[in-house]
Parts: sequence; structure tokens; C-alpha cells
Amino acid sequence: TIPIGIDTDNFYPLDFIKPDPDRLIVTNSADTPLKGLGYLLSAVKKISAKRPVYLTVIGEPKKDGMVEQLIKKLDLTALVRFTGRISHEQFVKEYARAAIAVVPSMYEGFGLPVGEAMACRKPVICTTGGALPEVAGDAAVLVPPGDARALETAILELLENPGEQERLADKGFNRVMTQFTWMRTAERTAACYERSIRDYH
Repeated sequence: TIPIGIDTDNFYPLDFIKPDPDRLIVTNSADTPLKGLGYLLSAVKKISAKRPVYLTVIGEPKKDGMVEQLIKKLDLTALVRFTGRISHEQFVKEYARAAIAVVPSMYEGFGLPVGEAMACRKPVICTTGGALPEVAGDAAVLVPPGDARALETAILELLENPGEQERLADKGFNRVMTQFTWMRTAERTAACYERSIRDYH
């Protein structure tokens, strides 16, 4: 199996932007229950009773959809910001401003948001849904999918531990740069062809 690559030309660290120590970021490419945003919102509500926390959501909610209704129900309007559609330049700036990236998906076929966050040198908390652990490896905090309590605990612990944030950020960045660049994908693909040609002869 040859994994696809992370676009490191568009996702990279911006060291000149100081992160907000209370800010989380999540990519919500589709407003569907599969993305697990509802569990993250529930976790943010619980965390907000214990310490300051803010959530930036890359994307926009469906009008009058489940996410909008849940934000109203949980009274999270002041804590959650949706960016709508943004450029790659703005995207990396949003990553730079966040302390932690969270990927609460129930299932992912590969897990681009994990790799993109790591390429931006952000510590990651993600679920074990689908292929996410294959991308995250030991460079992220893993929690079960569909578990708001586990998300809450993991986020609280990491927010309170800047040293662990730095360790995970470094580990994740190095993992992407050695395992998940498009050059690495090309090298693995070429090696596969070479093996097939050699075996044929």
C-alpha cells in the first residue's frame, strides 16, 4: 500500500505567528455526522466551564443544519468561529494561530486533515476512525470515535501541557516530512514498478 502525499507547498509552519494558547482548529470539509463535529462541540462546551477555549472551524455549517442547531443549543456562538471558504495562504495562517488541531471524524479513508496539521507543525488530537491512526502513528493523541468525554479529557490535558504540545508538533512534522510527502509517494511508486519489472524478467 502506497499512501498519498501531503501538499507541503501549501501546508507549512508559520513561525512568525504566535499561537493563541486557548484556540483549537478543526477542518469540517462536509457538514455531516461522519465528521464528528458534534462530539467536538460537546467537548468544547464542557471545557469552557473549566478554562478559556475557542474553536476555529475551517468551512461553513449547513444553514439550519445539525451543527448550527447544536451551537445554539449549547450556547457556543461566542466560542466558535467558521471561516467559510478560504485560500491556502489564509488556511496556514489559521493553523498558525491555533494551539491544537483536532480531527474528530468517525471514519476517514486516509486522513488529510491530520497530515496537513502536522505539516503546519501543530500538535494533533484525532480519533482512531478508519485510516487516521496510520497517518498519525505515535505523533498524535488518539481517542475513540464518537466519544465526547475522551475528546474533552485529551484536549484539556494537552492545552495544559505546552511541553507536550511542542513534542507532538515536532514529531508530527518530522513524520510528514519523512513519510507523507508527494516525493516519498513517487519514490514508493517507482520502487513498486521496478519490482514488477524485475519479477517479470
